Amino acid sequence: MRWLGRITAADIVTLMNGLSGFLAITYILDGDHVTASLFIVLALVFDGLDGAVARRFGSGHHFGRFLDSISDSISFCFAPALLVYSNFYDVSLGSAWVSMPNAMAVITAMFIGAFGILRLARFSAKEYKRKYFLGFPTPAIALGAVIFCALFGHVALNPFSYGYYPYQTCLVMIALAFLMLSDVPFPKMKGKFLVLSILAGAMIALPFLFVFIDPNTCTTCLRIFVTLALIPYLAYLAGGPIYVKFKRKKRGRPPCAPPIASNDSK
Repeated sequence: MRWLGRITAADIVTLMNGLSGFLAITYILDGDHVTASLFIVLALVFDGLDGAVARRFGSGHHFGRFLDSISDSISFCFAPALLVYSNFYDVSLGSAWVSMPNAMAVITAMFIGAFGILRLARFSAKEYKRKYFLGFPTPAIALGAVIFCALFGHVALNPFSYGYYPYQTCLVMIALAFLMLSDVPFPKMKGKFLVLSILAGAMIALPFLFVFIDPNTCTTCLRIFVTLALIPYLAYLAGGPIYVKFKRKKRGRPPCAPPIASNDSK
């Protein structure tokens, strides 16, 4: 038990990330997707803070990135996978063996979970030293699951939904899942991209928070904020790789840095 004394402030923040993801899963199972989405966004906040806390207070061990990956697998792999599954699996249609929409829901959830874990394993093994990500980061796909399920998921579960679009949403999430395993470079959440992530997170969290506090809030008005969150999200998705390639070309070589005592997201 002595090793517990080596747990740092950054480890506690990382653990809060995983616990937020776990709570999100419990609310998804209860059918409360509003609260579940809030906890996924909260996990994103903790995930962004742990690296800063590690740099501020230091770390007396080297298992921070492994703890980070375990927490991220809960919050950014299993929670969004279950969120998608819960939205698009319709029990009344029968099992996934006989229902194409249900089969799509299962396959999409499996891709998000499995590819996300593979993405985290690759990052923890050798790519944590890079100044940029290779492949779409798992926090980004978790945020995408929240946005797309909120706007196009089950109407009874999502107060901001425009309508039920299972095939289109599942295809988008499958594409993002495959992008996690690609070698497409994406910038880490620093500088202008940190601003984009905070903006997207706030535009999603605030409407859900209003509905959480008062279920009778005008959801039609708040839906606009969730929809506008697509702008910074798509800006990162489309512009991130272009930005990294421009920076690499400007420097003349792939930017790498020595490992630091940080729990940067994957």
